Amino acid sequence: MATPRDLRRPARWPAAAVVGAALVIMASGCGPAIPRIEFENRRYSAALRTATNTRSVSRLAGVRGTIERDHAAGTIGPEEYAFYRGIVDLAERGEWERAEERTVAFRRAQRPTGWW
Repeated sequence: MATPRDLRRPARWPAAAVVGAALVIMASGCGPAIPRIEFENRRYSAALRTATNTRSVSRLAGVRGTIERDHAAGTIGPEEYAFYRGIVDLAERGEWERAEERTVAFRRAQRPTGWW
């Protein structure tokens, strides 16, 4: 049976639920907005997908070099470049799974969503 003291004590589970939900939302959706890219530039995300999926340092280095070179040549725009660099940076820090998740999300966002 609840005592008068128990009734005055605020319930802690609602606050914990709100904090937990906020953490889940922040962890799943925080990051730069996913840019739309030219069809021809999808090859970069395909190469990043392979590098992150295989956790291959040498493939990652090759993709990074290609991205840097093509960005300098103007093939890759600044927004797209920043997104690719973010993925490369995650992988270089050893966060392969997060890098792969960002690559997959990036590739999914490029799919057409309506009639053309």
